[in-house]
This record gives sequence, C-alpha cells and structure tokens, in this order.
Amino acid sequence: MLITRRRLLLASGALLLSGCAAMRSDFETPSVSLESFRVVPNQGVTPRFALGLRVVNPNPASLPLRGMSYAVDFEGHQLITGVASDLETIPAFGESRFEVEAGLDLINSLRLLNDLMARADRDHLNYKVRARLDAGGFSRLITMEETGQIPISALSGRPAPR
Repeated sequence: MLITRRRLLLASGALLLSGCAAMRSDFETPSVSLESFRVVPNQGVTPRFALGLRVVNPNPASLPLRGMSYAVDFEGHQLITGVASDLETIPAFGESRFEVEAGLDLINSLRLLNDLMARADRDHLNYKVRARLDAGGFSRLITMEETGQIPISALSGRPAPR
C-alpha cells in the first residue's frame, strides 16, 4: 500500500511538472494606455470620470479579460481609482479599446492642491497609471504601470512660456 501511494505521488508530481513546462514562457505583458479622459454626469458630491483605455496584446493567443482594476496618481497622490468586469477578449496580436468609469478621491485631491500651492514654481505634474488585468486561469494577473509628466500649461489651456 505504501509503494502504491508513493507511485501515485510521483506520477502526480510528474504530471504537475509537465503541465508547468507546457506553459508558455515567452508571454509578453500586454500594454494598457490611456487614450481619453472626460468628466461624466454624477449625482454625488465627487466627480466621476470616463477613461478611454487601449489594450494591446502582443501574444499569439487571445486574452480573455475577466476584469481589471486601475488607478491614476498625480505627484504621488492616488486621485482616480476604478474597477471593471466582463470586459471583452483581446484578439491575438490585436488591440481593443473600451471605456471604463472611475471615481475621484476628494481627500487626496485636496492634498495634491495643497502641495501644488506650496510649490507654485512647478512647470509639470508627474503621473503614474497602474492597471491590473485578470485574464483568468492560474497566474494570469497582468500588472502594468506607466509614468510620465504633464506640462501644467497643458492643463490650463494656455501655451507654455518660452
């Protein structure tokens, strides 16, 4: 009986290892970019935003998205957060665009405003966009992060000083 149990464990381990070996190791992380940003009507106190996102799948297999979470930080303050579910499948070597809604963190917005007033000589804002995509299955959580700068003149609609 002990020998049969050992053989069963060895066979199970071999199947598990062969399954792991069959998983693709050349999987490239899809990219998510912010394409549009607009305010949407809201009944509450804090504004809501519609984010236009573009997901690019550089892999030879389609990417069925079950859901995602996302956040946008400005100057280290997380201002905008949201989640979405039942998203579409991104085709192999393809891309898809969709719009999701997000809410504003009022307290962090006030903190950012306070920081900006304390440092009025700034000519740009640092931002970070984070997204976590759930493609289903084992270890199919895909995390991406993009950072950059936005000129403050672009936010005011005035041309940048030369």
